Amino acid sequence: MHARPLLVLALLCACGSEAAKTAPAASAPPAKAEPATPPPAKTEPFAEPKLNPPAPPDGAALLPDRKKPIYVQRCDSGHACPDLLQPAGETHCRDLELGGFKHWRLPDREEVKRLGEIAGLEQAEGFHWTRTAFAEDAAQAWIVDPKSGQETTIPRNRKPFRVRCVFEP
Repeated sequence: MHARPLLVLALLCACGSEAAKTAPAASAPPAKAEPATPPPAKTEPFAEPKLNPPAPPDGAALLPDRKKPIYVQRCDSGHACPDLLQPAGETHCRDLELGGFKHWRLPDREEVKRLGEIAGLEQAEGFHWTRTAFAEDAAQAWIVDPKSGQETTIPRNRKPFRVRCVFEP
């Protein structure tokens, strides 16, 4: 009586059937349980490197920032910061080459507010153009006085204000 099921099993094995490959053998001993392997040891995450930014180029200062360094044009006698309309200021910064760095830009509103933190920064008083557009009217941009903290919006082509460029190395 037991010969018929073994014959069927043998035929299935000879044909390469997946069912036969997974069917348990009639006389196979039960599998032994493998010893549990311990979980891998927890490792500490890599520390983030904290590199000091390169020294600012001649004619620029470093705006202190925890996330990214930003170089700020000093506006001294050798590196003038002109009073221009905002679109001309954007072009001026884009064309500026200072300390071997090209493609400077106008600072955003928050960056201009922080210019007062830089000791000895010349011509830091008075309104400076920003690249930050007024949310309710893109034809206007923010101007900020970093010394007094005053800020307002004005049409980009109405009146010239100080253009001080920044660069992210």
